[in-house]
Amino acid sequence: MKLQYRYWISQLLGWAIFTYLWSNLRIDGFGLRSDVFVDYDYYFHIANGIFCTHLLHLFIRKQGLERMRFGGVFPKLWLAVIGTSILLVVNMGILSVWEAGGWKSFSSNGLKERDGLSANAQLIIVFILIIFVWHLLVWLWVAIYFALAQGRIKRQELESENRLKQAELDNLKTRLNPHFLFNSLSSIRSLIAENPERAQRAVGELAEVLRSAMLSERQQLIAFDKELEVVKHYLAIEKIRFEERLLIEYTIGPIPEKQTMPPMLLQTLVENAIKHGVSKRSSGGTIHISAATKGNHFIIQVDNTGQLTEPGSGDGFGISGTLKRLALLYGEKATFRIANISDTTVRATVKLPAA
Repeated sequence: MKLQYRYWISQLLGWAIFTYLWSNLRIDGFGLRSDVFVDYDYYFHIANGIFCTHLLHLFIRKQGLERMRFGGVFPKLWLAVIGTSILLVVNMGILSVWEAGGWKSFSSNGLKERDGLSANAQLIIVFILIIFVWHLLVWLWVAIYFALAQGRIKRQELESENRLKQAELDNLKTRLNPHFLFNSLSSIRSLIAENPERAQRAVGELAEVLRSAMLSERQQLIAFDKELEVVKHYLAIEKIRFEERLLIEYTIGPIPEKQTMPPMLLQTLVENAIKHGVSKRSSGGTIHISAATKGNHFIIQVDNTGQLTEPGSGDGFGISGTLKRLALLYGEKATFRIANISDTTVRATVKLPAA
């Protein structure tokens, strides 16, 4: 249902219920009487309440008060509430004067000079007291209005934030896949002239990687074993390229089947380790992948032969993309660190919430 429809339905139902209950407050006690519905005063007071508070609603919207801190808007809002209360009471007074047959009849009806106060003075006092009562009622309307409005604004902000995060994640995934594909094709290209048979096997491994990547394309999280499968196909491509220069080791602890992680995350770390570590050494090096659950964390580590020129930082889009994706998906619940752990080894560590 559209917002404007909800607003008018809420106004109508709210004022109808309030006016019905208010109309049943009589000298002989409170009771749910049906004769209220045949009294045109009942419908007048509903229309009066809707009209006056709608003017207040328009004022609040025009000034943008519902988006500001209550303390900052209180003086302006208080004046608007007073004005709304006066308008409500004036409209009710006009109806009462008209029903009494004119001002003279109204002012002399039951009011006589008392304790030195004239009938008009007593009317003024009554008028002020009624305004005070309605002033409190309008504040109640304002409290309900602000609670609903700010709740709606909060939901809109959360929806906008989620849409922004989703767009950023999709953008990162779109950039990561071509990044990975380019590096893989470069590896295969170097094999075509040297060993066509090995190049053919590499193309088959790449096809498996792309198939897995396409299956997880619409997912923000995938099972760890699925991600590990993609990484093994990728490393098979690189193993064909580097041969004995690349050693691959795995240390995978007991991991729950429902443990998830961002797709292409582990593959990005491995790709970064080969590109900036192993491939820069004439003797090659080792890639060691470990994963285990420790307490409330699922920890993934990728060790590679090499050295960081600036400890604590990483090179390339892969690392910056990893940091952004972890921040968008997990906030402060996930961490990433890359550092030298010895003179010949670099370690990238990712901590995710455990399943």
